[in-house]
Amino acid sequence: MAGSTPNTTLSTNDARILNALFDPETLPSSVAAAKSTSTIDDTLPSHPTIPSSQLSTLEAHQNDLVRSITSRSSPSDMEAAIKRQGEIISSHPSYPSAYLNRAMLRRMLLESSSSSSPEGADASIFTSPDPDLDALFSDLSRAISTCLPSSAAASSSVSTYQARILRTAYSHRAYLYLKAAELGGEWKGKGKSELEEVASADFAGAAKYGDEVAREMSVRTNPYAKMCGAIVRNALREERRDALG
Repeated sequence: MAGSTPNTTLSTNDARILNALFDPETLPSSVAAAKSTSTIDDTLPSHPTIPSSQLSTLEAHQNDLVRSITSRSSPSDMEAAIKRQGEIISSHPSYPSAYLNRAMLRRMLLESSSSSSPEGADASIFTSPDPDLDALFSDLSRAISTCLPSSAAASSSVSTYQARILRTAYSHRAYLYLKAAELGGEWKGKGKSELEEVASADFAGAAKYGDEVAREMSVRTNPYAKMCGAIVRNALREERRDALG
């Protein structure tokens, strides 16, 4: 005979939190709010200061440069590509793709030198010298800052090109924060919960500019949501225990 289902009653607030945990669309945060707010305007020029023709040339060069580097490339080849990106940045300091791709190259170089670590390359890069890691995070931050609308801008919307850079850079940085959190202990003065919190914020940034996977990751890594989830699950467990006698 099937067991009876206990009559579980949740407060309105508990029900709202529980729904939010299993349905990101109901989460009362900037992640959910971003879904209904159009931040990408495909009528805007790709870049506010770089002409389309010049941007196309720069992007073609970026594609060629990135394709020439693989995980099997030698460290000297990666270093040469990083140096070339630096030259492009010197000539075009507001060009975000160069920062984004240089960050990717820096990470590949760090991973190649840490590939024999038992923790795995993506985790062991956090044992790299601080200046190398700082340069990686700095490039991701510059990619983001060169694409975000200025405070003086008439619109908070970005172009399709800027949105692509923003969601990629935010996701990349969030992933790195998450890997740092998984190592345990502290990194850059932040503990595990704080690292998860900044990772969640960056995933929310990526979600705002169209990354649906990042939207879900923002919810999963949000310490408040995780805490509320534990509280609600415990409350449900207690109520079921009481109902079953």
